[in-house]
Amino acid sequence: MKKIDHAYQNFDADKFLNSLKEFESKNLLNFVTDHIIPSIKNYNEANDENGFFEQYVKDLVSTGEFFEKLKKSFEIVFKFENRLKEGVWNTAYVLLFKKQKICLLLNFETVHSLADTEIIFLLDKFNYSEKEKLSFDHIKKKLYQNLKDIWTEVYKKKSWEDIYKTFISTEFNHVRSLKFNKKYYKEAHPEALELEHVEIN
Repeated sequence: MKKIDHAYQNFDADKFLNSLKEFESKNLLNFVTDHIIPSIKNYNEANDENGFFEQYVKDLVSTGEFFEKLKKSFEIVFKFENRLKEGVWNTAYVLLFKKQKICLLLNFETVHSLADTEIIFLLDKFNYSEKEKLSFDHIKKKLYQNLKDIWTEVYKKKSWEDIYKTFISTEFNHVRSLKFNKKYYKEAHPEALELEHVEIN
């Protein structure tokens, strides 16, 4: 069995949700190693000392594809993207835990440079019954405020008005899909796609 198929068949949504009780933001790869991987029953790195699988899962989480494969446990309600400036973009989605009826608003910011930086933010956590929080206005307000908080922290001596002028757009657009295509994964993660799950007694 492929390692990714084992992950899908053995992912513990309850354990994952419980691991996020104190979570606010983190480097995306660390999020995968600290929250996603430990929620996979009987996971091991026996044939992946270089961490290829974790890098692969990182991309699957940032687009929401990882959770979309787990249809019994999760649903992605809304998806958004934003091109802030050249080499800097945001994606976001509302992740619904079906059994628990809990929604998480997750925002991913990527800064493409010599050393790519990807940060995940948990911006809101609410019950599915709180319909006012599932409105575009509420979600976009949360996303915009996080954007403002990030960049005013980066440029502490500048006003938000001056920072704002350097951006292409601060608008988060509602989109149907955030997925990468199959060609991307074959080129970016060839080793991870071939990894088999190894049983350890």
